[in-house]
Amino acid sequence: MRGAFVRPWKGPRLLRRSWGRALVVGSAAFALAGAGPTDLPEYLQAKAVAARVIEDTRALLEREVQARGPAGALQACSAVALDLARKHEQEGWRVRRVSERVRNPGDTPEPYEAAVLRRFAELKARGGLGPATEHVEVVTEGGRQYLRYLRPIAIAGPVCLSCHGTTEQLGADVKTALKTFYPNDQATDYRVGDLSGAVSVKVPLLQTGR
Repeated sequence: MRGAFVRPWKGPRLLRRSWGRALVVGSAAFALAGAGPTDLPEYLQAKAVAARVIEDTRALLEREVQARGPAGALQACSAVALDLARKHEQEGWRVRRVSERVRNPGDTPEPYEAAVLRRFAELKARGGLGPATEHVEVVTEGGRQYLRYLRPIAIAGPVCLSCHGTTEQLGADVKTALKTFYPNDQATDYRVGDLSGAVSVKVPLLQTGR
């Protein structure tokens, strides 16, 4: 970590910011008094990357639907969206979209990500999931510390339902494409505003001493 040594903390904490419903869970204490995961420069970088992945993916889908229709967009969506996520990776970073109702098996969450997705779902059920919601935590894995950042993804509007809606909302060409390209698809029956997954960013932290 730049300029500070990160040492394990004995328990998680939950913070809520006055300006919005932001879920911030920290598992580390820092040498600098009062510092936490959100004081790290990597936090701001991860936050910006996650926001850009969501924005870029949404813009891509809108362009593809307009140019090729929902079925055509479906064929390009997962592969291109994955490339968009990878485009934002820096050295040692991991950037991906994850969901518990996957279309592309590559979006299957690991246990850590699945636990955060369940927490997001609980917040959603209580009406506590908002535009500012995020999860940020410093964790130790394999003797190294990482910043873990997840930002929820919601079904933004009707255009999303052309490929993720109910059976009645899906066109015949979309149903055919799903059977062809994603025979084990789970990513349908959504409504506008539903939680569909998250952008997950994992950043290695540099340590400067003990």
